[in-house]
Amino acid sequence: MKIERRHLTEVQYARAFAIFAVLAVHSSSTGVTLVSHSSFTFLFYNFFNIAGKLGTPTFIFLSSFVLFYTYYYREFSFHLLKQFYKKRLLYILVPYLFFSIVYFSVVQLIYGEETSWALLIRDFFIKLATGDAYAHLYFVFVSVQFYLMFPVLLLLFKKSAFIRRYALPIGIALQWSWVWLNAEFFQSPMKGSIAFSYFMFYFFGAFLGVNYEKIAVYLFDWKRYTLAIAAIFIGYGFMMNLYVGVYYLTRTGQLSPSNELVEFAWSMHALFASSSIFIVVHFFKFWKNEWVKNMLYEIGAVSFGIYLIHPLFLLFLRAALPSGTPIVFHSWQLFTLIVIFIGSWLIVRLTFNYLPYSWIIFGKDGTPAYPPAKTARKANA
Repeated sequence: MKIERRHLTEVQYARAFAIFAVLAVHSSSTGVTLVSHSSFTFLFYNFFNIAGKLGTPTFIFLSSFVLFYTYYYREFSFHLLKQFYKKRLLYILVPYLFFSIVYFSVVQLIYGEETSWALLIRDFFIKLATGDAYAHLYFVFVSVQFYLMFPVLLLLFKKSAFIRRYALPIGIALQWSWVWLNAEFFQSPMKGSIAFSYFMFYFFGAFLGVNYEKIAVYLFDWKRYTLAIAAIFIGYGFMMNLYVGVYYLTRTGQLSPSNELVEFAWSMHALFASSSIFIVVHFFKFWKNEWVKNMLYEIGAVSFGIYLIHPLFLLFLRAALPSGTPIVFHSWQLFTLIVIFIGSWLIVRLTFNYLPYSWIIFGKDGTPAYPPAKTARKANA
């Protein structure tokens, strides 16, 4: 059964929130590392550094949601799979290869020791195959694992009403099974780069993607379901405080938490955060400020490119960190956040607009021919 499903501007709004969270984490890392734990400002650095860790899980959740929203009601065929993998190869793997080369080269130029070309090439291909060419590229490595699993998972969702109905608890069970197995047997140092570590977000996205029209009824009739929606926001606030608090106490030497507590705090904080973002972006339908919505849509549309390039700005801005008074240090951290955001967006947008074959560098430009506000008006005309 094939049904027509509308283009969801809400996805780009959500991606904008997710990339803001990623930038908050990365731009606050210097402050978390260098500021004294007894300083009042450490509270702020710790907050943004930990509360922002909803970014990657939210991107994974949104990726799953879009895939199942797009493909679930289409006929499963070889042509469908060919089309699916062609897009991922062109718009995900090619930019991943490009930036793996860029970051590996930059790191070698700055920090690398003299070695043979054979060892250098071998090291590069190992890092390329494990998402380790630079710290943030693990996300693409995780995404590729999910792409490889997608046809099997899509078939399972198509065939099993049980999986469709209980996708979230199944995802939670699978993720925690992996956490336990890794702790007891595998003890992989690459746990965060393994797709099983994000199964609850993937299955949650799949559940919403399959059942979107039913879920949207609840979201747009929010006055009727105020208590349920409020419970999600309250849950997010509670888990955020727990997660931030655990890390604050750990970093200040007041707590030695178990791995299970940290895993629980992180995963539930990210789950409630992605749920809250999903709800909030649907409320934008009732918001009349088209400029803000268009701005968020633009950021979401180029978020993959921003994600790929922003660590280059961080690398050079950290190297240029000026010495001086605390006010200079803190001002530089704020300046860094502003520069990596505006600079990354500007380079990605200019590349898409003026450079042929820009998809090789930043993937697909997610911006429509018309801004979402104009698109909505044209559709209603």
